[in-house]
Amino acid sequence: MAVLEKIRVKLGILITVLIAVALLSFIIDPQTLSSTAQRFSSDNKVGVLDGKSISYSDFYLEVEYYTRLTELMGQGSNSEEAQKAIRNAAWQSLLDKHVFQPMIADAGISVGDEEMLDLTQGSNISPVVANQQMFQDANGLFSREALVSFVQAIPTDATGNYETYWNSVENSVYTDRLYNKYGALIEASNIYNKVEQQRMMIENNVLSSVDFVLSPLGFERDTTITVTPKEIKAYYDARKELFTRPASRNIEYVLYEVVPSQEDIETQTETFHALYAEFAVADNPKNFIALNSDRKWDGYYYTEEQLESEPHFKAIAFGKNAPAVSEISIGESQLAAARLYDVKVMADSAKVWYAAFPLDNESEADALLAKALKMKEASEEFSEMGWITQEYLSAPGMEGFEKALDPAAGKAIKIKSTGANAYFVLYVGERTKAQRRAQLATFVKNVVPSEETYRDFQMKATDLADRADGDYDKFAKIVREEQLPVIPVNGLLQTTERIGVVDNARSVVYWAFDRKTKSGEVSDVISVDNKYYFVAAVTAAYKEGRIPLSDIRQEIVYTITAEKQIEKMASVIGEQIEGCTTMEQVAEILGTTVSHQDGVTFGSTLQQLDPKFIGAVTSAQPGVISGPVAGDIGVYVFQVNDRQTGTFYTTEDVQRALARKSAYQTQLLQQVMSEIVEIKDNRARFF
Repeated sequence: MAVLEKIRVKLGILITVLIAVALLSFIIDPQTLSSTAQRFSSDNKVGVLDGKSISYSDFYLEVEYYTRLTELMGQGSNSEEAQKAIRNAAWQSLLDKHVFQPMIADAGISVGDEEMLDLTQGSNISPVVANQQMFQDANGLFSREALVSFVQAIPTDATGNYETYWNSVENSVYTDRLYNKYGALIEASNIYNKVEQQRMMIENNVLSSVDFVLSPLGFERDTTITVTPKEIKAYYDARKELFTRPASRNIEYVLYEVVPSQEDIETQTETFHALYAEFAVADNPKNFIALNSDRKWDGYYYTEEQLESEPHFKAIAFGKNAPAVSEISIGESQLAAARLYDVKVMADSAKVWYAAFPLDNESEADALLAKALKMKEASEEFSEMGWITQEYLSAPGMEGFEKALDPAAGKAIKIKSTGANAYFVLYVGERTKAQRRAQLATFVKNVVPSEETYRDFQMKATDLADRADGDYDKFAKIVREEQLPVIPVNGLLQTTERIGVVDNARSVVYWAFDRKTKSGEVSDVISVDNKYYFVAAVTAAYKEGRIPLSDIRQEIVYTITAEKQIEKMASVIGEQIEGCTTMEQVAEILGTTVSHQDGVTFGSTLQQLDPKFIGAVTSAQPGVISGPVAGDIGVYVFQVNDRQTGTFYTTEDVQRALARKSAYQTQLLQQVMSEIVEIKDNRARFF
């Protein structure tokens, strides 16, 4: 009994854990458990930066920080676009900390405390600070008073939000200053002596006028040309650094897009007709739309021209003897009807100036209004708002500003805004031509698939996945015999988001790159956006790194064959045109025509010209038929007709060219730094 009791005690803990895990497996989606396990696995880091592994928790802390910053600045953080921007900002921050800033420090560059104080609060304010909306006045200009007031308020903020925001500003200033200093160092290292600058001027001031014929390399290959294994190997070995690729997959998939059935359409059309009858006689169409329509109230005023694509709506808004409600408009996936709600004669846009007053200063607003009514143009008491339109007025807080589009309102208008807790005096300097416009009450119902239709599509996808049973050969046989529309995708990357017509197809990518997914496997049904069902198969899986010679052998054979063929063409053409004294004779023998190009220089950027051809032209003797020249796309024979030396390319042009080069180097700075150290970005495994 004692032994049995010991077994019960020891196994009790294990059994408890097993029961807990079993319960969790019912409560939590297995895919979530797998994803969580991957996140905490030592083999699944978010990335590697210069030898330092970035764990999921490290990255998540950075993401949380930037999420908080985004929300502090009054921006949404829940949308997919916002989340993507936040993750990119978090990754860039880690790159700065672990890769770029240490590299810049190794070059002897730093930003000291006194320099930071000067950039953030002193006489040399950084553009990063000056461009913060928090530190700008009503006209969008940097305000030192606003900056000082904010910094002084940091210790009094119990939430810590001010300090968090200020730390982010200081970090941005520091990083910006480091990059500027390093960029200046790179630019200062671009030293071109006088001899080099003079050579640039000469090369760009010698212009050639040339006649030429081109015998292009055709699509057919010369079967007499052979490429040996030794040549292939030599070509591959000489360019190994070019033959690399990221991890990728080739897949095939069958997509079931859930669309309404004919029964769905008929049922929902019948329902719409019943509601349509109520809509036609509703006392308050706006309330009816709020309760019944799939589209929100549209306050826009349309011109007759803007309703051309909706003849039913145009008829009730601008037609003679118009009915109370339009005929039903049947679209691809919706039903709609409209009633005329309001008519106005108004401008499309107006150029507006404004002045704001607190609600307790209405007398001052009235005084400026009276003064503005006599003005011929806006005075300094007004700030320019710019051209406003109906789209502009749809923004929150713009209620009442639509009066600026109404010619009857005059040039000066007073508006009370409870949202802004202020009176606004508007001065309208100019309006576009006023037109009759109609506001419509539009009742819309989307035609959507029913639950039965969703189930039918899911069953079709499930049937295919079940019969394929995870095996590509079975999958291929089924789609071939049943003529299912199978779609191939080659080179699918781990960062891919869109597959075919489906934007948010990350779940398919996760499956294809899962460690358990091998080449030749077929997925279960993968649901996307509750609208698409995928059944996918991996047909090839490629690891990150150098491409094996066997995978690109044919591509190399093709390239070497083309090079040999062009050289052979050049040799044959040389024999054919021997003795020719004019370009017309050359063209006739080669069965082509003579082309002409002016202004060819050694530094020419004419995209249609072959670089090898440009090089040959600039060194050829004028008046003599030259060539054949084996170019990249074919064989050239040419004659330089005229060569002139100008002075239009000056030292200023040289300096501008060097400045462009420095700017280009600055743009590539992070890319070059990234190639020096080990950087692996595995975020796509998790997000």
